[in-house]
Amino acid sequence: MKRLFLLSLFFVILTSFKPNSNSFDTFVAENKGKVILVDFWASWCGPCRQELNKLPKFKRKFEGKGVVYVYISMDIEEDKWKKAIEEEGLSNDTHFLGKSIKESKVLKGQSVRAIPRYMIINKKGELVNADAPRYGKDLAKEIKKYLEE
Repeated sequence: MKRLFLLSLFFVILTSFKPNSNSFDTFVAENKGKVILVDFWASWCGPCRQELNKLPKFKRKFEGKGVVYVYISMDIEEDKWKKAIEEEGLSNDTHFLGKSIKESKVLKGQSVRAIPRYMIINKKGELVNADAPRYGKDLAKEIKKYLEE
């Protein structure tokens, strides 16, 4: 019985996280009419993980107000990436690996040389801030500005 329980638990963990199989541009198109906050991070990035600790409180400010969060990881090792997603409580959110967004028209011309880094996409699906502030009052102010458009 214990073995069956452990196998069931392992199966749930493996199947609960699903990286987005669509392209980033498809994700943006599907979320037109909403403000999208793009969070570039990695499992090995200490400052990124510290910023993610601020995320639950930050998300509460915009709950039900048309803000969508997407996480783009600069990880190379997929297993470490998935483990970090689980540890940070981000399993129900949308995720992409950095290498999978290279062909994105929305992010065309952008290069991410340092993380954490945040970008904002407006309700029209246009990148309007390629270097947004970290989680906090300044970022909240910036998002409110695009929600009011």
